[in-house]
Parts: sequence; C-alpha cells; structure tokens
Amino acid sequence: MTAVIIGPGRIGCGFAGELLRASGHALIFVGRNPLVVDHLNRVGRYRVRLVGRSGPDRICEVDGVRALWHEDREGVARVIADAAVVVTAVGPASLPDVASLVAAGFRLRDSPLNVLAFENLADVGEQLQTLVAADLSDPHRRALHGVSGALVSRIVTARLGDPATNRPLMFVGDPPNTFVVHRPSLRPPIPRIKGMVLTDDYAACVKRKLYLFCAGHATTAYLGALKGYHFVHAAIADPEIRGAVVAAMFEAQRGLRRRYGRQFAGDDLELQAIVARFENAALADPVVRVCRDPRRKLGPSDRLVGAARLAVRAGIEPKHLAQAIAAGLCFLIAEQQAVGAARAEPDLGQISGLDSRRGLGRLVADVWKQLSGGGGDPSNLLLKLDPPTWAWRTSCARETTPRASRRDGNGSHEGMTRSVTEGARHVDENLLHAGAPSAGEAQRDPGRRV
Repeated sequence: MTAVIIGPGRIGCGFAGELLRASGHALIFVGRNPLVVDHLNRVGRYRVRLVGRSGPDRICEVDGVRALWHEDREGVARVIADAAVVVTAVGPASLPDVASLVAAGFRLRDSPLNVLAFENLADVGEQLQTLVAADLSDPHRRALHGVSGALVSRIVTARLGDPATNRPLMFVGDPPNTFVVHRPSLRPPIPRIKGMVLTDDYAACVKRKLYLFCAGHATTAYLGALKGYHFVHAAIADPEIRGAVVAAMFEAQRGLRRRYGRQFAGDDLELQAIVARFENAALADPVVRVCRDPRRKLGPSDRLVGAARLAVRAGIEPKHLAQAIAAGLCFLIAEQQAVGAARAEPDLGQISGLDSRRGLGRLVADVWKQLSGGGGDPSNLLLKLDPPTWAWRTSCARETTPRASRRDGNGSHEGMTRSVTEGARHVDENLLHAGAPSAGEAQRDPGRRV
C-alpha cells in the first residue's frame, strides 16, 4: 500500500506520515522545495521525536520514504492514481494548486480514492472537493472519489536538521496521535489508518477544536507576544496570561455547551488538559509560530471571533475572548508596521466581520484601545494586563528609560529593542544546530524578552 502526502512539512511528516507508515503504507511525498525532495529521496527516511511533560522522549523512525517535486505533474498524477490514500498538508492558501494535482490523478483512476485534507479549516473538505470538481468535467469521476477534512490532535513545532546533509530530518511534536475525519465524505473501501476517528458531525468537531484548543493556544500566544515571551510554555506560566487563557476557553466552552450539550463541550478537566499541553517546555514552541497568519485567525468564524460569537449567542459576554482578539489585532498591526505600513486603527469589519460601534465589536474595540497603549513598538513590553501597564509611556521618546525591567530565567537582562520575531529567529537557529531542548533546559530559560 502506498500513501501520497502532498506537503512534506511539520504536519505532513511529523503527524500524517508517521501514522501512515505505522499503518503499513509506503510514503511518497510531493513537495515544493527541491532541497527537501532531494533529501527524502537520498536518505529515504526521517525521524519524529515525541516529547511529553514527563517521561522519556520517544523517537519514531519513519522509513520507506521517497518524494516527487510538485512540478512533475505527470509523475504526481500517476502516483495519486495508484495510491491507497492521499493526504494534503499544505496550508489553506495552497489548496487550489493541490486541487489541480488531485484532479489529474482522479482522471487516471477508475476506482474510488479518498483524500484527507489535514488543514485547520472548518470546511476544508468542501473547499477542496469544490476546487477538484472545477477541474473535472466528468460528473461520474467527481462522485466516485471521497474528500474529507482531517482534524489533527498533535502539536508539531519544529523541523530540525539540514536537508543538504545525509542525516535524517527530525520533526518535534507532542504524543497525541488521533485525527477526526468526516465519515459520510469517504468512499469505500475506507482506509485503515492508526489514530483515525470517524464522525458524522465533522463541523461540530472542528468547532470544538477551534474554539477550545486553538482559541486557548492563540490567546496564550497573542498575550504572550504583548508581554514579550518567546515560548508558549513561558507565556502560559505567567499567572495573568494563564488566568486569561482559562477564562477565554471557559467562555468558548459555555457557548459550545449551549449549542451541543455538556458532554460534547467537556468540563474543567478538559481545559486543564489543554493548558498542560501548552506547558510542555520540551516542545520549545515559539510564540511567533502560533501568532502567525493573524488575519486568517481573526476571521469571522475562526478560533477567536467564532468562539466569541458562539458565546454571545449563549448569552455570555466574552470579555476574555475579546481581549484575545484585541491582542491579535495588536500583533497584526505590528506585523504590518514591520513591512512599512503606517500605524492605523484596525478595520474590524474587514478583518473580523464585526461592527466596532456595537455588541462584540464594541467590546473588542474598547479593549484594543487599552492594549494599544504601547504605541505599536514591539520593544515596549506590556508588564501587566490589568490594568494595562507598559514598560514606558508612549508619549516618551524611544530612548526613555523603561519604568520597569524583568529578568529572563538565567537572571540576565536582554535589550529592550529586540523584537519578538528576532527572538524567535534566534531560537529557531539554536534549535537547528543543537536540537530541541529538554524540558529541564527549557524551563531554566523561559524565553522572556525584557
């Protein structure tokens, strides 16, 4: 049996590939980066390092690997046509390119084939199916094959190693190994894959993941960015951020409970388990990785705004989710300023579909005004959330002495002008050369930029 995986990245290799190989499939990756494609063909394997908060790490050797460059469209179509299952893990923006590759493979195949899209989108199965159908003129072939989203449970934070060498690449993630697939979207025979969970209500499962886990993750990262943390595990150790994260997830959970019932929404133990995953120092999960793509993550139905809307419909004022949305807007504006855009008040209607004059939009706008007091300078740290207290007053010149200073885990001071992005790049370079730190090492250096 062969599985074709389009996208040899963190999720494609560090999650889908590991489970498919454990299920007996040989792996053919389709990639854009010729260096990675050549490496996988030359070395024929890679490793997945699973790190928990306690106990030894587990190294999974993934062999039986080869790869094709995505521009080899005829070759890609042939391997898709011969595959037992096809997986995509490329990010939402690349779905149109993936659809054309999948459609070409479908044209060469007369028996059912299932495609699993490992993308964090509520309607990714429908999106990909629509894009593929637009490339197929034969209605029989459109109906013959199955396309479903696949909800990933694992956090995969890094790829370590140099693809120019002959040493296997290493992907670092945490242990969870399940993923949820929409049963009605598949065609028999349904592939047998380790960790696959079938559901008839995929949309509800997406909301549960987005509005609890992803909302909590984003809240940790966006508030952590304002306070100058480099790592998610360091940010969640901050008592103010931890309290805000739990409160935001609880607001979302109450919305889910009202919509889907108490059993589906989970209880306090569920929230504690999610926070425990954020505390995993061995992942060395960079804050900027989780903050990335803020415009999509602040969308009308995505993790933060979608969760807040659901809470409002349940009669809850989602003030902590509003705080997280406002923090995300601060990150978005800082990102835009970093590429030369002028600082401006965010257009909530355009970004999140909210009216800043009323309801949830007004709540977010009010919190944003409080959190934007740092003047958009990434070196001006938020020292306290309540009330918002900044390292220096925005009316002062940039050279003004900070009103307060914090220390990192080793007791040394860092420069106030290093940005979160620069810090994360430094972290990534260290990881590349030295490997991910152990839990003890990461806890000794919590990664606070001060």
